[in-house]
Amino acid sequence: MTSNTQVNYRLNLFEPLSQSVPAVGCEQLDAALERLMTADHDETAVHAARRHFKRTRALLDLVKPVDRGGAARASQKLLSGAGKLLSASRDAQVAVGAAETLRVEFADASHERLFSDLASWLQARHEQVQERAASENIGSAIGEVAKAKAILSRLDFGDAPVKDLLGSAAQTYKRGRREMKKALASEHAEDMHEWRKQVQRHWRQTLLLQSAWPREAKARTKLAKKLSDALGLHHDLAVLCAMIEQNRAVFRSPSDVNTICRFIYEKQAALLVDAKERGECLYGEKPKAFHARLNAHWKSVSRTDDKGRGRRKKQKCTKKPPCGPGCKCEKKLAARA
Repeated sequence: MTSNTQVNYRLNLFEPLSQSVPAVGCEQLDAALERLMTADHDETAVHAARRHFKRTRALLDLVKPVDRGGAARASQKLLSGAGKLLSASRDAQVAVGAAETLRVEFADASHERLFSDLASWLQARHEQVQERAASENIGSAIGEVAKAKAILSRLDFGDAPVKDLLGSAAQTYKRGRREMKKALASEHAEDMHEWRKQVQRHWRQTLLLQSAWPREAKARTKLAKKLSDALGLHHDLAVLCAMIEQNRAVFRSPSDVNTICRFIYEKQAALLVDAKERGECLYGEKPKAFHARLNAHWKSVSRTDDKGRGRRKKQKCTKKPPCGPGCKCEKKLAARA
């Protein structure tokens, strides 16, 4: 299921948006619903469903400027709410993973007891949150996702061309570049998290539009994914640090808390260096230049496709004997092109 939905997460730019957009969105939300309906206490299924939410929200953000009604915005809002319903358990889970990352990097004989205590507390906390939130929140999330999917049929793009989507993608790129500058200047966890959201949106919109720039899309999505991973771990460590600060009493001594937080800050500093290098590579181009180059890619691809379809038109006739020039088959193909 997961690999198939990933492969199909792209828009057919040679079809009307009214066909390709709902097709991609419904496929993602069907996959999310399937995950949630069988999830129960399965954290992996819940996490997979949230990924499908994010993919669909990135799609809706891309098409929102050309949606003549409010369907894209309404569906996006419902999916945001569904994601929040499942976030408490997710935050508890990522804290466990972040602590394990610290243990692998910093643990030695002198810190073995400290990391053991931390892991035991986080695991117990995770189980409590999961038990309390799982069933009720999953049911509510399923309802929100079903509503969001129904709204996709109301998307109205008129005769909006592909170049309007390219302009929307360029705006996402511009926001990501702005958030990068803000995050690198402040180094605050909240700003880093906001930057990550824009990186993920750019990454997913690049996947959606990969037919417009097939050669660059693969390298760009790979770079954006690695940047997102670095920023994601930075955020997970910030979540872990906040949990520890709010629950100092569960630790044996203030020294334990200070030691763990010191490890967190050291790892975040290393992640920041990595994110800066990757971010400057991903967002090195000015937004206007990025937009112009994306448009140039699309013009080249669409011209090539038009020529290819023109050659196929003359050969493709299902009549026996074959029709000559001007037959109904040829006219239908020409109208479709």
